[in-house]
Amino acid sequence: MRVAESRDLASLLGLYGQLAEDRPDALPASASDAAPIFEAIVSASDRALLVATLDGAVVGTADMVVVSNLTHGARPWAAVENVVVDEAHRGAGVGRSLMVEVLRRCEASGCFKVQLLSRRHRHDAHRFYRGLGFEPSAEGFRLYLEAAPGAPGPGSAR
Repeated sequence: MRVAESRDLASLLGLYGQLAEDRPDALPASASDAAPIFEAIVSASDRALLVATLDGAVVGTADMVVVSNLTHGARPWAAVENVVVDEAHRGAGVGRSLMVEVLRRCEASGCFKVQLLSRRHRHDAHRFYRGLGFEPSAEGFRLYLEAAPGAPGPGSAR
């Protein structure tokens, strides 16, 4: 388990392609579009893009952001996104190791909660998160916005 490095970008894009499933609008950015975005992500002090490696290959990832907060005694909270384990390595403990590291970092940051979203049809993922102590405690809402003129569109990071 470690923080992602520039050499991991192609592997990350491959994992995100698996996460997109059959949704063309969820495909990752092209390698050329992704490079500057990746650098901005890994340089953010309140964010950790983690990778799990096996024999030097990236086999999983999780992206976490710690958010400053004025409630709950000014304790921050964390959001976790883009958790994915390579299809060939699922069920082998990679995802659990990633999430244990996420939770360790959240506790070290003093977070009062960690939240994530999982698409409704991903029942295996829901069992996985429940096994880590997560509970479905709120109703989630999303509003997907159209890309502004000149902004990256579907298939690229926004």
